[in-house]
Amino acid sequence: MNTELMEALNVLEKEKNIRKEVVLKAIEESLVQACKHHFGKSDNIVVNMDYNTGEYEINMAKEVVENVEDQQTQISLPNAKILDKRAVYGSTVYVKVNSKEFGRIAAQTAKHVIRQGLREGERNLQCSEMQSRAHELIAATVVSIDPERGNVVLDLGKGGSAVLPRNEQVPGET
Repeated sequence: MNTELMEALNVLEKEKNIRKEVVLKAIEESLVQACKHHFGKSDNIVVNMDYNTGEYEINMAKEVVENVEDQQTQISLPNAKILDKRAVYGSTVYVKVNSKEFGRIAAQTAKHVIRQGLREGERNLQCSEMQSRAHELIAATVVSIDPERGNVVLDLGKGGSAVLPRNEQVPGET
């Protein structure tokens, strides 16, 4: 599964020019959001991801206490000793979370966060490309003209588009 993911990320990097790290960060954030939907809290969720292999591990940080009042953030000393022999009262123990437990809604949330991360990466790439071409003449294709306001929608190529407002157009040109 992870080799397929990394191959897909390599293809995405080549086709859309979005760095793998951006997508992996989005996946990491989506896992945190899925945990939030599944467990109700995300403050104590730690996601460790290897950006070379795509392997990840989700852990929930729990404080070792004498009397457990909150199952999400606290753990008893005997249970903590099973996970970490050095656990003492007041220390933090990391409990591994199985991502297969997440429900349908958490999976949809993760998918949404990943898509949002991809869109944000594309948008940042387009912005940086346009900023590097500041004060240059750019050839574009007119896609549509708003008859009421006179704004022109332009296709800049490579999936980019822009709106040219009437006040920035050359007077008398059509």
